[in-house]
Amino acid sequence: MNARIARMVGTLAAAGGLLLGLSACSYHVAADDVQTQISSAVKDQLQADPKSVTCPDDLDATVGATLTCNVVMPDRTFDVVAKVISVEGKDVKFDINEV
Repeated sequence: MNARIARMVGTLAAAGGLLLGLSACSYHVAADDVQTQISSAVKDQLQADPKSVTCPDDLDATVGATLTCNVVMPDRTFDVVAKVISVEGKDVKFDINEV
């Protein structure tokens, strides 16, 4: 992991729920919503737009549930894990960390 990505992971982990307020329909967060939030967080941290963010499925709205997504940047590709940290009704909060 390079230093720039390490800072991103540290910042995201420390943010404790950086990705807030996603609605859970049928007890999951749609993959499209997860991808959008990851893309935004990566852009904020790395000051560059990802070429793509791909999540293979929806994220279960269960504390501790995880989903591994792939991020493609202009100069490299890496995976991140979205992990649900809280669920209050239909409000699902999750952190993301580079694998």
